[in-house]
Amino acid sequence: MQTIKLLTWNIRQGGKKAIEQIANSLEAHQANVMILTEFKDNPSGGYLKNYLQEAGWPYSATSHPQHKENGVLVVSRTPLKQLEPPFPNEQGSSRWNEVYIPHYDLSLLGVHVPNVNEKYDKAFHWEQIVSYAKQKTDEKCVVAGDLNTARREEKASAPRKYSNFIQTLENDGWTDAKKNAAQGAPGYTWYSNRKNGYRLDYVFLSPALNGNLLACHHSHDERVRNYSDHAIVTARLTI
Repeated sequence: MQTIKLLTWNIRQGGKKAIEQIANSLEAHQANVMILTEFKDNPSGGYLKNYLQEAGWPYSATSHPQHKENGVLVVSRTPLKQLEPPFPNEQGSSRWNEVYIPHYDLSLLGVHVPNVNEKYDKAFHWEQIVSYAKQKTDEKCVVAGDLNTARREEKASAPRKYSNFIQTLENDGWTDAKKNAAQGAPGYTWYSNRKNGYRLDYVFLSPALNGNLLACHHSHDERVRNYSDHAIVTARLTI
């Protein structure tokens, strides 16, 4: 039995001018595996990958986002194997990054669900996540990233459309790490200039990892410093 620390963070449009601070922050958290959403395949993205490789995360996989598209980057201290997405780029496969990490015998899906006003179909992406989760019920598996969906019990102004899919994951035995660790207190991971805060970023653990969660934490310091408009989510579990 070993301990793994996971981290997921929406780095806001590829990091832009805050990319150095983002890289430094990620190094400071010392996670074993990191899932970064809104990654872009541009000079900032290249800088981030190179920095993390030299800092101790030599293994990485990107979702190959096209020009100016948002993608998902997964970096790891140990080797990983990337798997092909189950749907084509025309349906937003750059928002989907599935890897297998042999050292932990762990399947991991990094996702960035489109919002309702984006060109990709939000419901379709959620259907793909739920389908994937059903296939991984008996395996050690994590689904993490920006789900762009608030839980149904959160305030009325939150983006709760398709929150039924979150309930489906839980009904199927998946653990919402933050809800489990915080005894139901959701907190928020995204905060707007209008003083609206919603929990949009999640770590879900498969039924095979039930009882393995040690802690889940939201780090808001990076958001307060305006490196991104999202907080970092970390989860520690035995595996």
